[in-house]
Amino acid sequence: MPSLESRRNFLKMMLAATSLIAIWKLGSSGVFTSHTNKSLTPFSSWYVVQYSNYTPNLSLSNYILTVDGEVNNPLQLTYEDLIKMPSISIKDTIQCVSDPYFLKANVEWTGVPLKYILNMAGVKPNATKVITFSADGYTADLPLYKAMEEDTLVAYMADGKPLPQFHGYPVRLTVPRWWGYCYTKWLVRIHVTDKNYLGYWESRGYPDVARK
Repeated sequence: MPSLESRRNFLKMMLAATSLIAIWKLGSSGVFTSHTNKSLTPFSSWYVVQYSNYTPNLSLSNYILTVDGEVNNPLQLTYEDLIKMPSISIKDTIQCVSDPYFLKANVEWTGVPLKYILNMAGVKPNATKVITFSADGYTADLPLYKAMEEDTLVAYMADGKPLPQFHGYPVRLTVPRWWGYCYTKWLVRIHVTDKNYLGYWESRGYPDVARK
């Protein structure tokens, strides 16, 4: 298996290639800000890497989060459903595997533990993975044990405010201690499976267990 360093170099080349359209949002100074402490990163200085040039514009009035697959009780959750569920806030540093020093942001996420939603759906004993789907077609996967950790969140707020559009509005996944490619933005579906499914980057050689 390729080393983590070779994977990082691969991602850098992919980001530069025409086959991958990356959108980088710079701060007002025109450069990325390096945050070496744990202060929260202003929205204007967050890095953005997108799977495509399509930025979903989802409406709260018709937003639906589908939970299906190897579950006993498939769910169709509205935004109102989510914000009424038990929530927690966590401080986290999201980092891109290609350049974790510069491409990072310190964030306070607020959302529903994914574990709570999966327990509502009733995960079947044979399940091994959770696949998350974005409205732009992006996918990522998590081992079930990681999806069930207390601070893996279906987040709808960042730093006490609704998520910015470029950062997944209205709902995204947050996966503390794992690389940013697991943090699916514009989250519209959570699929539980017993198959060894690999998400977009995982299927291209990135670690399936994406611990930093």
